[in-house]
Amino acid sequence: MERIAIVRLSSLGDIVHALPAFQALRRARPQARISWIAEPAGAALLANFPGIDEIVPFALKGRRGAAARLAYLARFVRRWRGRFDLVIDFQGLLKSAVLALLLGGRRIGFGRANAREPLAALLYSRRAPAFPEERHVIRKNLHLLSLLGIAAAEVEYPRRDGGQPSPGLAAWLRQQGLGDGGWIVLNVGGNWPSKRLSAAQWRQVAAGLAPAHELLLLWGNDAERAEAEEVAGGGQARLAPFLEFPDLIWVIARARLVISGDTLALHLADLTRTPAVGVFGPSSPERNGPLLPASRVVCRRLECGFCYRRRCDTMDCLKGIAAADIVAAARSIDAQRD
Repeated sequence: MERIAIVRLSSLGDIVHALPAFQALRRARPQARISWIAEPAGAALLANFPGIDEIVPFALKGRRGAAARLAYLARFVRRWRGRFDLVIDFQGLLKSAVLALLLGGRRIGFGRANAREPLAALLYSRRAPAFPEERHVIRKNLHLLSLLGIAAAEVEYPRRDGGQPSPGLAAWLRQQGLGDGGWIVLNVGGNWPSKRLSAAQWRQVAAGLAPAHELLLLWGNDAERAEAEEVAGGGQARLAPFLEFPDLIWVIARARLVISGDTLALHLADLTRTPAVGVFGPSSPERNGPLLPASRVVCRRLECGFCYRRRCDTMDCLKGIAAADIVAAARSIDAQRD
């Protein structure tokens, strides 16, 4: 039995973008034992998808101080070194490449042109040929499998059953009279400040879509909750409770459509085949946008555009997006569904 380890530690959206490559690998190597090494949040997300034989949490970030991190890394390597015949690094950072090296076995990864940190490419046994960076990152991940003779023309995600909402979410839905689907999700969150619309823009979007549809506001941390509460104050959208990953996937799978920046909720919409409006600022919709044909993208193409900066002094790319354009994109999707 071939033992394979996938290294894709973070972020959550990038982990979702690596799932089609995992699925192609699983189909090509049905007898292999495939493990996935990820940071704890990523490990919790991966637990929702079938076919992964072993999910290995890598909690280096949780250690304070260099000595604690080195001690944790040494323990981790002692436990897992020699367990894998092949390690596939989908992250392309020095830390992920070093981890792959320490685990032993053969290592494959991106070449210098495609690794996020080019020096990482020096640590692989084999490197994938150069791939156009302007193409979608899912295609880039699938391209890495060409080193194993695996070609996947179609993008396929691991299949998961429909599932049920948690008792807490089910009770909240009953209390709100929302039934079991058909809402429009407005995801105000985003791990980069440069990917988040303002509360004023979200309120305009909500006003343009209500009262024809029930609108659910999703958020992921305290700062996002505060912004979502401000949006909900307009009276057109409901503030959803905090959702663990199973409930988040369930809510998105049963949505009429999703409106989100370039973050986890948008990529889960693609995974669940829920049409979405992707709102893009510093990241490229060609590289990170939804692949579902029914989905739409709203962005401003500026000279400084698609800079991939987490913070920006002007935020012109997002501030200049008109809420009316987002509403129009959502209505065009909605009209197709009817």
